[in-house]
Amino acid sequence: MELERVAQDLHAEATSPAPEPGRMRQFATQVKDMLVGAGATAAAQVGIQMAEQALGTLV
Repeated sequence: MELERVAQDLHAEATSPAPEPGRMRQFATQVKDMLVGAGATAAAQVGIQMAEQALGTLV
């Protein structure tokens, strides 16, 4: 449930008229950390890679 909420927050920020990079970085980091904590499933690994790529564009 928490992962879904944070992912929705990230989506809302990313699609807002003026997304704030700091908030997007915060939400993307939270999503990545939750996926890392969830274990090494294939879906989690894909999600982790996507979060890392998104974070790389915000630096």
